Amino acid sequence: MNQHQRVTAHFYKHQVWYLQLLGIWALPSSATEQQRRWHLLRFCLIFAILSGMLLLFAMELVSSISNLRAILRVFFMFATEMSCMSKLMHLKLKGRKLDGLVSMMESSRFATKSEQEQKLMEAGRVSVVNLRNLYGVSSIVTATLILVVPCFAGYTELPLSMYELCSIEGRACYWVLFLTHAISLLPTCCLNIAFDSVAFSLLTYLRVQVQMLVLRLQKLEPADGPLDNQRINRELRECSAYYNNIVRLKDLVEMFIRVPGSVQLMCSILVLVSNLYDMSTISIANGEAIYMTKTCIYQLVMLLQIFIICYPSNEVTIHSSRLSHSVYMSQWTTWDKRNRQIILLMMQRLDSPLCLRTLNPTFTFSLEAFGSIVNCSYSYFALLKRVNS
Repeated sequence: MNQHQRVTAHFYKHQVWYLQLLGIWALPSSATEQQRRWHLLRFCLIFAILSGMLLLFAMELVSSISNLRAILRVFFMFATEMSCMSKLMHLKLKGRKLDGLVSMMESSRFATKSEQEQKLMEAGRVSVVNLRNLYGVSSIVTATLILVVPCFAGYTELPLSMYELCSIEGRACYWVLFLTHAISLLPTCCLNIAFDSVAFSLLTYLRVQVQMLVLRLQKLEPADGPLDNQRINRELRECSAYYNNIVRLKDLVEMFIRVPGSVQLMCSILVLVSNLYDMSTISIANGEAIYMTKTCIYQLVMLLQIFIICYPSNEVTIHSSRLSHSVYMSQWTTWDKRNRQIILLMMQRLDSPLCLRTLNPTFTFSLEAFGSIVNCSYSYFALLKRVNS
């Protein structure tokens, strides 16, 4: 493993390992038949857990149809688990194609060529590791609070608003259901951590590659003779091929986040509205401070979950929009006619920024999308609050 592969591995290795543990990410072609059977068994187990949770949430939703606050408390986790199921199925169905994404990232086509590029790659690696740790700790703390809060309520309610298969007044039944909730919640929480953090990693890696191309275009030197023009011609062709590789990488990254990311954006509106309404009905004076704390932290984690996809996608678009200007800033006035024709074609090719689109082709993952979701959620909450006041 060379230096480029070692640095690149930091962008995905822990998350891919966990996704393979769940039986979602495709195994390498060298895997044995027994490993493949265990891989399939683990996938069936996590699929059964998610399906069971969604069924119980749906049953609770139907049984509480006349109680608005109860319905919103069901949506508190039901929408999150719907998003989780979309991630699970998408990664499983597209696993083989997405495995090629890792191979492409490790290829020498994306290796650094200068000290400045190495600094960009290292800065990207550090931001990915820090975000992964922050998001992982925040999500696990939130999941722990969801499980612990019922202890402060005298064991009169369960962590999740799912349909109760037996009466929780019996101590044995309560602890069986509590253990079921804990076993169901923690693997899906870790699935969210793995997917969202690897999505941020892939988008950050893509942004770093675009920044590296900007540097290479800006460093194109003037030509003093035929040999210099031949060298510049070769460098322009290399930059053009490099951009084509970046576009192919962008298509694979978009395939990774497009479906689950779109579902997550839609589900997040339900979660944000539910949490806002729930927070508006909680009274700290009535001893619900711990429940308020749990809801507020979950709301912040949900906002972070959307932000870590929208922000790096927005950065990719911004940096790619500078490519055409970077070409123009090079010393092209001293080049021969052939090279000036090539650079004109390149500027036309680079004029359209790279955008990562949702299932709706007119809507992209961006900070504008993040702001729209927050505004939309608050508008729905205000309408809901006014109707029920």
